[in-house]
Amino acid sequence: MSGNFKEQFGHDIELIDREIGAFTPNVEAPLFYDPIRYMLNLKGKRIRPLLVLLCAEACAGKKENALAAAAAVELLHNFTLVHDDIMDQDDFRRGQLTVHKKWDISTAILAGDGLMGLAFQKLLESPVGDRAVMTARMVQTMIIICEGQALDKSFENQKLVSVEQYMDMIARKTAVLLELSCELGGLAAETDDKTIENLKKFGYHLGLGFQIQDDLLDIIAAENNLGKKIGSDLKMHKQTLLTIRLREKLRQPDFYDKDLETFKKLLHDTGVQGEIETEYKSQFRLAFAALECLPVTSQRDRLYSLAKMIENRTWR
Repeated sequence: MSGNFKEQFGHDIELIDREIGAFTPNVEAPLFYDPIRYMLNLKGKRIRPLLVLLCAEACAGKKENALAAAAAVELLHNFTLVHDDIMDQDDFRRGQLTVHKKWDISTAILAGDGLMGLAFQKLLESPVGDRAVMTARMVQTMIIICEGQALDKSFENQKLVSVEQYMDMIARKTAVLLELSCELGGLAAETDDKTIENLKKFGYHLGLGFQIQDDLLDIIAAENNLGKKIGSDLKMHKQTLLTIRLREKLRQPDFYDKDLETFKKLLHDTGVQGEIETEYKSQFRLAFAALECLPVTSQRDRLYSLAKMIENRTWR
């Protein structure tokens, strides 16, 4: 994380972390709460809760009124990460052992379930906005994310995956949670329906760009920036826009027998890497265009700045 990121958003992240940690165990159950706290203390970039806060402020809302919703989306996000790590058999998350490696699979499943429950509990603490609407949207989003994860897993055993299928999968697995984050920020600010729709478009295209970029970073990023082994998607036989485009270019069924350096060279030599970069940047342009609905204020500038940092990131 760059110093500029911390300088601009460090205070917001402190508020988010405080809100996330503000839960009181109902019973002394270390095997339940210790893994939850461990996961939350791994301290990701907090992109999704930041979007909630910044969208709320860009709509003239109060930051404190959006904190519960911000914490809720981060708790929900961490639920998906714990379960994804199990399914993907990842050993590391954010440079540390994954929950199922530090404990075991059963404990990790329980911790993920707990994070999901805490997410809804936190959202119901929102001091403003229609909590029934906000909760219904988070339920819908959670189901869509699970659909996306199911598609992602099914693609591992599917020889031919189209670009359209891939885009539908990442829309469900990744984009909808960023879309929800922006929507909840608008709902917490009690802004108008037209602005909510534009915030959703912003988050949705930001999410698509983020995931396409993420797939590329899995191959080309420096490992110390990635927080996990590079090439994990290739090792897991995951279908990404990289493998789909390469298959179209070279008419090969897959590339999973290639070592990482050979795969990287293929991406570069065929021009696929450049095509992927163009694709994710086009999604970011669509995201930025959706921000034009908001009045020009310093709060909108902060939202734009966060999105630009995401577009130019080297971390995953």
